[in-house]
Amino acid sequence: MSGPADGPAVLLTTERLTVRRFHAGDVEAIEAYRNDPAVARFGSWARPWSHEDAVMLVAEMALRDPLFERGEWAHLAVEWRDSPGLVGDVAVLWQAEDDVAELAFTLASAQWGNGVMTEAVTAVCDRIAADMGLRLIAAVAAASDGGGRSVLERVGFRPVAVEDDDVVYAWKPGGWPTR
Repeated sequence: MSGPADGPAVLLTTERLTVRRFHAGDVEAIEAYRNDPAVARFGSWARPWSHEDAVMLVAEMALRDPLFERGEWAHLAVEWRDSPGLVGDVAVLWQAEDDVAELAFTLASAQWGNGVMTEAVTAVCDRIAADMGLRLIAAVAAASDGGGRSVLERVGFRPVAVEDDDVVYAWKPGGWPTR
């Protein structure tokens, strides 16, 4: 997913963002936003999220080759192009035996409301759908997570099911047929 001019760490760029592999300099930022109560309330990770957890995730994602492996989550770092430094991440689980992926994302609360995650998720979905030959990308958001659900809906995800307190969304490459 990298371009030759961008180097191996950069997976894609948008008008405002860089989506890249994690590096050692990301440990403090991911540890901070994953422990922010406003962010963590919708996260699936254990809290508090330890420094060791941050180090292990960053190291694994920095060193995994290939980054995308069927049946394993791949976490992608998101930063502003004009102001490097981790502000969030997008995670992709490529299903082990199907042309489907699951997507999740986390964003530092200081970045909420500026469209960064909508832009990042749009770019990641377009790219992985093409690169992996996906027919569908799914995401799950807590029913009470209005911000996360808004991001998914702006990107083109549609709600397809409700399970307990979660809403299951799906995104189809090329969009959904209109009636």
